[in-house]
Amino acid sequence: MNDKYLVIVPTYNEKDNISDLIEAILEQSDKIDILVVDDNSPDQTAVLVEKLPRFNERIFLLKRKEKLGLGTAYLAGFGWSLEKNYDYSISMDADFSHPPTALCQMLNLSDKNKNNIILGSRYIPGGKIIGWKFNRYLNSYLANFVTRLMLGLPAHDATAGFKCYPRIFIQSLDFNSMLAHGYAFQVEMLCLAKQNNFSVTEFPITFHDRLVGESKISGELVKSAKIVWQLFLRQTWPKQFLKFCLVGLFCALIDIGVFYLAKLALHADSQSLKQISKAISFLVSASASYYLNRTWTFASQEKAILSQATKFLIVSSVGLALNNLFFFILTGILKLSDILGLILAIGIVMFWNFFGNKLWVFKNVVK
Repeated sequence: MNDKYLVIVPTYNEKDNISDLIEAILEQSDKIDILVVDDNSPDQTAVLVEKLPRFNERIFLLKRKEKLGLGTAYLAGFGWSLEKNYDYSISMDADFSHPPTALCQMLNLSDKNKNNIILGSRYIPGGKIIGWKFNRYLNSYLANFVTRLMLGLPAHDATAGFKCYPRIFIQSLDFNSMLAHGYAFQVEMLCLAKQNNFSVTEFPITFHDRLVGESKISGELVKSAKIVWQLFLRQTWPKQFLKFCLVGLFCALIDIGVFYLAKLALHADSQSLKQISKAISFLVSASASYYLNRTWTFASQEKAILSQATKFLIVSSVGLALNNLFFFILTGILKLSDILGLILAIGIVMFWNFFGNKLWVFKNVVK
């Protein structure tokens, strides 16, 4: 059975590129058809497409009334692809920045990894960018790094636009809930892949800056940053982290309160009785922290409570040791003030405690 591939190319004023690009794409494989999604280009890109020899055979056109954004163009293309029963949909720029010759490798990888998203990457070994000035490369690399870090994306090139999506993934999407209309659409698609447990397979490409026509990226960077922030807030873990911090603050107050109550009850004038008071306050606050994080922060329904509580105590104990280590380094070696060293040490270890609990102690939670 031969799979059918649809290359979706959004266009706006691309008459100088589109004919050559279409010809180059069709040369790569007989399995590929092309859908141009044109946003009423003033330069008559759509008219040019309609005049091509294989129009309505392997070349198709979806006209839109106005410029509505890259993301919505792809969604319109995906809908058309599903309607026409294509097995895979490929997103591709119209300006030759994505090399048509890479399509053969993309098809081979999709054949070997049927339900994976195949991504042409600039930021893995073998991938490179040609034609960018250093400032643009640095901005792109840093934006990609921060985006991956914030969203935990399963790809080295989070903003890549050259992707092959299996039909089953497209069918899993709720088009009406998509946030991004512009370039951040590429990031959102990877978020949805992660959310719906689809794997991503990357392969290196050489990305060329456009030689003909005008870039459409102007004004998109701020919009994209806003979308990335919204996607970040959509995730579960930022809310969990906030809850974890609130629990930590509350339990710190419990620790202090119980310590002074125990000290009063034991008439703890000696150092040994003070240590006993501190041990009691630690156990009470740790127990309260475990209970609140289990029931509220992570909403865990794990039945092996003793095992889970033991793991929680291990993470907390390691965190306590790390806190003391960082405090010593910051104040004893780097000579920071005690209060600054304490704040920094607590802040650093808080991330250890949170992710240790999220990824190990409370990893089996109800979504």
